[in-house]
Amino acid sequence: MPTTPADLGLRESARLIARRKLSPSELVEAVLDRIDRKNPDLNAYLAVTADGARDAAAKAERRLAGRRGAHPPLHGLPHSLKDLIHSTDAPTTAGSRLFGEGLPPERDAPVVRRLRRAGAVIVGKTNLHEVAYGVTTVNEHFGPARNPWDPTRVSGGSSGGSAVAVAAGMGAGSLGTDTRGSIRIPAACCGITGLKPTFGLVPTDDVVPLAPTLDHVGPMTRSVEDAALLLGAMVGGRAARERYLRAVDRKPRRLRIGLASYYFDDAEPEVLDAIEAAVKVCERLKWEIYELEIPALENALEASRVIVSAEALAFHDRTLRESPDAYGPLVRSRLEGGRSLTAVDLVRAEQERVLLTEAFAEAFENVDLLLAPTLPCTATPIGVNALDIGGKERSISEVFCQYNAPQNVTGVPAMSMPGKPAKSGLPTGIQLIGGWRREADLFAAGAAIQRETDWHSRRPR
Repeated sequence: MPTTPADLGLRESARLIARRKLSPSELVEAVLDRIDRKNPDLNAYLAVTADGARDAAAKAERRLAGRRGAHPPLHGLPHSLKDLIHSTDAPTTAGSRLFGEGLPPERDAPVVRRLRRAGAVIVGKTNLHEVAYGVTTVNEHFGPARNPWDPTRVSGGSSGGSAVAVAAGMGAGSLGTDTRGSIRIPAACCGITGLKPTFGLVPTDDVVPLAPTLDHVGPMTRSVEDAALLLGAMVGGRAARERYLRAVDRKPRRLRIGLASYYFDDAEPEVLDAIEAAVKVCERLKWEIYELEIPALENALEASRVIVSAEALAFHDRTLRESPDAYGPLVRSRLEGGRSLTAVDLVRAEQERVLLTEAFAEAFENVDLLLAPTLPCTATPIGVNALDIGGKERSISEVFCQYNAPQNVTGVPAMSMPGKPAKSGLPTGIQLIGGWRREADLFAAGAAIQRETDWHSRRPR
């Protein structure tokens, strides 16, 4: 049972506010108190906009008192933003010193405007891997966002601060971004739900880019139903919101679930155990399980690396030449590595993108969804930059992106949700992958699995 309103999910809070059993101000104060207590140790937030959040909550209360009937879906609910997303609440640093003290808070990104129209209260901006170019959120300027399950371990990245905030009760919803897994990786590390929507479904305008053809903005929440509620607001319009919420509330049709061998290569035993437990849930729900091969996946990780390297360098080229010391050494080295690419490398990567997109389209003619691990392992200790996976030493970036990058290359939607915990108590992530614009199918299946399990209801101390 929740001990304070900060422990509530988005949809539960929305119901209580609608019934006048919880006030927006009470909820926001509980979240701000949690931030005061937890953030010094976990470093999830780079900026906390307490005064603005209190003002917005008070306005939400006044609207509630003077209005009968329906109110906006996120009315009075506190949210955070990855500090890559422009807003009028605070400067945007992108987790870097590249912009000095940050880009001025002159405007809201379109997705933030949609959140505000839906009634959301913004409580702050969260830590991230510098310029979103990394998978650990060990930030070289602002320090690491620490995993709330074990503060000696990474939170994942690049949206690590958002995942920490949601997992630790410092706001039940956050906006993250995902280029090679940057929503799903921290969601798996921190035991929350994170969705990378279909490419282009949510606008990325006024979001500092990493690789524009791979970048996505998506919701990070404690449950699938909360992700559906938040995505509906991000997409905008009543039709999308109602479609997603109907999906989580209904019993899904009999689904065909695919297990592609690529996603199980190199996975550690406790991750495979979590997938086996998820498959048993699917079988209990009378879903059909199919094993399949998607050979084009084998080249996806390298193709995504080339595309990210080229596009990130294109954006940062001038500042990298003029102000190299504005970047942390590791991120600067990663960006400069893009200079070794050739035009042939990029053309071949784009050819692989076409082949993989066609292969996914063919796969989704035979199955409704793919089920996969999000990561081959649990969250790693801070400072560990390579792992022995599959009998060879590989970089953390390669390991963490392996099961995630293909979905960015093709643009299909993918959602990470908590799996059966590892024996150590650390979270694991299971990933549902769908066809183009099939978010409702992900929500229906994910909510059905969460009704059958309690993995998503665990909370760090």
